[in-house]
Amino acid sequence: MAPTSVLILVCVFGGTLANYYLKPLSYTKLPTKVTPSETFQLFGGTAEEGAYDPKKKMLYVVGETSRLIHILDISDPANPVRALTHQFTAADGIPRDIAICGDEIAVTVTSGVRDVYEGHIYFFKTFTRGDSFLQADGNRLPVGVFPDMLTYTPDCGVLLVANEGRPGRDITNKFVDPKGSVHIIRTERTGSPSEKIAGFESFNSRYDIRIPARYVPSNTWPLPNPVSVAQGLEPEYIAVTADSRYAYITLQENNAVAKLSLSDGVISDLWPLTKKEWKDIGIDSTDRDGGIHLRQYPWVSLQQPDIAKTYTVGRKTYLFTANEGATTSYTSSVHGFTWADNAKSDALVRAKKFDEMSINNSTFYADLLLENMAGYLTVSNIDSLNLFSDKLGQVTHFGGRGFSIWDTSDMSLVWDSKDEIEKHMEVLMYNVFNTDVVSSTITYTSPENLRDSTSDLQGPKLNGMDLLVQQNGSDFLLVGSETVGALFLYTINSTSGAPVPRFESAHRAGRTDFVWKELYDMDEAGDAYISAIGLISPADSPTNNVMAYVISAVSGSVSLYSVEQHPNPDFIFG
Repeated sequence: MAPTSVLILVCVFGGTLANYYLKPLSYTKLPTKVTPSETFQLFGGTAEEGAYDPKKKMLYVVGETSRLIHILDISDPANPVRALTHQFTAADGIPRDIAICGDEIAVTVTSGVRDVYEGHIYFFKTFTRGDSFLQADGNRLPVGVFPDMLTYTPDCGVLLVANEGRPGRDITNKFVDPKGSVHIIRTERTGSPSEKIAGFESFNSRYDIRIPARYVPSNTWPLPNPVSVAQGLEPEYIAVTADSRYAYITLQENNAVAKLSLSDGVISDLWPLTKKEWKDIGIDSTDRDGGIHLRQYPWVSLQQPDIAKTYTVGRKTYLFTANEGATTSYTSSVHGFTWADNAKSDALVRAKKFDEMSINNSTFYADLLLENMAGYLTVSNIDSLNLFSDKLGQVTHFGGRGFSIWDTSDMSLVWDSKDEIEKHMEVLMYNVFNTDVVSSTITYTSPENLRDSTSDLQGPKLNGMDLLVQQNGSDFLLVGSETVGALFLYTINSTSGAPVPRFESAHRAGRTDFVWKELYDMDEAGDAYISAIGLISPADSPTNNVMAYVISAVSGSVSLYSVEQHPNPDFIFG
């Protein structure tokens, strides 16, 4: 079903109308339950991740808390049909991610008992029109703790699983902190697949890696020994090179990236990422200033990427990252104790964690005491901490509020979007700038009256990204803001020998002037809480044109778009 109204925003860039924009094709809401009858609701846990089968033109969508896999036939993208919904049982576990290569589907599930126990991989054969069920393909395989993401290498020879190793309490209520790892599964289907676990134990002597748990007071930390690097690293996402030789692993909470050699299954490198400086670019740091105000302050932020994609120019490989940001907290209900690595900036000033000498800027110091200026930003209470003086040397925020490009030879920064995502939102979608949707307020808040509400947190919070590289035609990058539900389309120019993104257009589906519950009932909630994005090449697309699918967690929806070229790209905007 196509929404009755969508907001399409085409940007004027450098005086020239954008060449490319997103054309909506369809909008499908997915049920949160299918038995005994179908039910639909916001925050239904029915759409989190997805994978596309280019041969059969089927889109698979995983719902976590609903424990569902929806299969959409998108051979007619203007009228997608839900061909089947597969239900996992509570004993199966909670599905987290899905990947497809050839005729094989792999689904990660975390333990249905407690997150601290091992997860599994289920294999299925790809669905064919007319089938009445999803056919299992072999037995499930045990993997590490909390397998939250998986991907195949481009040659389909290896399946990689990111085992986050989240800490928590076991069934005896004993606190455990499992090690993060990457499971490597050689997918030869003759007999049992070979497996290997790539861990981070060789980096346990590193002290330049951000490990939040190391800062938990010793009289609070429930284990007899401090956390190791191998325990503290939490693999978030895996990006594989086009030649299937290497994989790059984002470690979001750790603000780091690791390199995995697929020939020997060894993690060879671990790089802390450069912090982002804001002294010369703008950031809206508070929702208590009555509107949109991008100000410049001499603070920094951790990039903390979630999703990453590789991009090759000649023999050189680059890594694109969507820098969502992530705080770390322990709660009594999940972990048995309470601690967090963050606080509001004014609270840290009042607690004497900063002083004017460490800030070295009297105006900035004064603004850090004001909630309507710099004092309400969520900042780190551990980064740049001097353990002798117990003072913080910098004001450090969470997330880069954009995306970056890194040189994979040493993970040095090549390009950063700086403050342009928030600037584009300010110009193009002012009424929903840094908006949000909150489960407890959907009956009386709208996208418009929640405007600016995430500015003190992670702002636009880019949580979706995909790259499409074409031999003949433009290379595309599509990134999505989780909270705003906005999409930002770029083309990539690599003629200089390095990739340079060019902003083309922005798009936000749905209306903004009704409360969230009404918008959902009207099919006008748009892409609320974008959680996965995929670009489909013309060769794999049912339309023979570049397409995109957008999966959104709160609206439980799938949007299909066509990437269209403006009919008069040389038009100069007056």
